[in-house]
Amino acid sequence: MTAAARERHGGAVPDAPGRGPHRALLPLAIGAAGLAVAIGVQLVFDPFRTHIPLCVLNHLTGLECPGCGAIRSVHALLAGDVLLALRNNALITIAIPLVGIGLVTWAARRARGLRTDLMPSRTVLLVLVGFAALYAVLRNLPAFWFLAPISYVGG
Repeated sequence: MTAAARERHGGAVPDAPGRGPHRALLPLAIGAAGLAVAIGVQLVFDPFRTHIPLCVLNHLTGLECPGCGAIRSVHALLAGDVLLALRNNALITIAIPLVGIGLVTWAARRARGLRTDLMPSRTVLLVLVGFAALYAVLRNLPAFWFLAPISYVGG
C-alpha cells in the first residue's frame, strides 16, 4: 500500500476489500449472542436462590477465583442493581462495559473497511492477567472481605 493510501485510511491498513454496514454484523452478532445467553440464564434460574457449583477451585479449596460470583454479578446487572453486581464480582462488572465498547469499536472499524487486531499486545495481556491474579489473592484475604462474592442459599 502506498503512503498516500495509508494517509487516506488514517494510517490503518485496510482489511479485506469491501466495506459497509454489513461488515459490522459479526461483532454485533457476537454481542447480541452474549446478551441473549445472559438473558436466557436470567430467565431460567436465580443464582441467589439456586447454587450451581461451577468453580472447581472453589469447590475443592474454598478459595474464590476471579470468576467466582460472575453469574450472580451478571444477574444483578440485568436486574438493574449495579451495587449488588459490584459486590458479587467487581472485575466482571467493570469488564462487561469495556467488552461492549470493544465490540462497538470493532464493528465500526469493520464497517469502514479497516483492519482490527483483536489480540492485545503482550504487555496489555500481562497487565490484565496480573490484575486478575491480584484480584483473586485480595478477595481471599480477610481484610478485603468486600471483594468476595456474597453468600448464596444452599452454599
